[in-house]
Amino acid sequence: MAATDPVRKITEREIEQPLTIESRSRLKRLAALPPASETPYLTLTLDWRPDGYKPEMRSGKFFFDQQMDEFLESTGFHPHTPQFESLHADIAAARAFLEGDIDPAVQGIVIFACSARNVFEPVSLGLPLDNTIELGPTPALRVLAKVLEDEPRFVALAADQEHASLIVVDQAVGLYELNVEATGYPRRQSQGGWSQRRYQMRADERVEAFARTVAEKTKEVMQESGAEHLVLVGDEQSTSLLQADLHPTVQSRIAGVTKVDRLENDPQVISAALPVIEEAERRAEAQAVGQLENGAGPGGGAVVGVEATLAALQAQQVMTLVMNDDFSAAGWADFSLPIYGVGEPPGEHPAGGDTSAIVRERLDDELVRLALLEDAEIEIIHTRPPVTDNESVNDVDGHAPRTRVARRLDELGGVGAILRFTLADDQSTANLSSR
Repeated sequence: MAATDPVRKITEREIEQPLTIESRSRLKRLAALPPASETPYLTLTLDWRPDGYKPEMRSGKFFFDQQMDEFLESTGFHPHTPQFESLHADIAAARAFLEGDIDPAVQGIVIFACSARNVFEPVSLGLPLDNTIELGPTPALRVLAKVLEDEPRFVALAADQEHASLIVVDQAVGLYELNVEATGYPRRQSQGGWSQRRYQMRADERVEAFARTVAEKTKEVMQESGAEHLVLVGDEQSTSLLQADLHPTVQSRIAGVTKVDRLENDPQVISAALPVIEEAERRAEAQAVGQLENGAGPGGGAVVGVEATLAALQAQQVMTLVMNDDFSAAGWADFSLPIYGVGEPPGEHPAGGDTSAIVRERLDDELVRLALLEDAEIEIIHTRPPVTDNESVNDVDGHAPRTRVARRLDELGGVGAILRFTLADDQSTANLSSR
């Protein structure tokens, strides 16, 4: 076999997972569900990690059992009304799901339900969540949007001169693996001189040809999987050689390189790659906030603050919504027009409509929903710093520390938007906001 025929075998396998792998299309479909002001949507997020002392117990199940009946009573919905009957059916459906057979790999669960609209959609995640209950005219999508944005699909390429593995990762778990196994080195010659030089030339040719083959397969896997990033895992020589052979479209998506002298199993490769992805996400957050800071102001390419951001979303101007993960704002909506506002519902309809159509709405979730409907990107900023993060800032008034990037966004109102286009001074946002 020629020295430049580098591949002995290529194998691939799908890795079965019990998790719901989130996609942009799924989120957009949930965002497009019709608003239900009379019979609101229930959104549950549950921590499904096993208890340290009782592995069969889940804090999310305990939270559900303790809170849901009390929550139903707190709504003030009267029995035999549409609101009560819909929510009561939602709770019963959620209880039946949670008492069913849930895979031990699941660490977090989100449930969207509205019986009156025939909606019941459970989402099983490989990441833990806080235990929360939301009730509103639309599904509360910020949690899932954060999962999608913060845990992007990526490819980990682990390689040495004999073997390469391409692992498609989503929610920190492998979904698909392609392995490329190299042929052996040419038989070593015992003589020196020309024979030894020829041996070395053939060995170098094989290594370079193997790297080119792996680079081609990497491009294919990146395209087919829809992965956003690539992480190179391996020794310095192998990763440097591979990086040089990658297609420019792939090179531009390299999140980073992590040096590992000895390649082990898939979980170890994924564990080595995850900090690189996390660091890339933090860089993206800082860059997005920097764009807000530089573009805010008349004629700029960004707006900041909840009112300006809401107006830009209604005008379909937004390219990227940027929001702190703990941002909250009260507001209102008339979904029949649609039109939205900040603060308390107005006494008179601002567009001359029926005031009875105006309902209260949490704007943090509504901003995310509107961004999804117009295919805007979403960048949700981490506010809690890692334990070892020296860049965090401690509040002097005893509040929890926050990252510097989150503090910078706080100064801009906690939310903003990078724009696709700006409006002329004589253009009305209201004229562009009808859908």
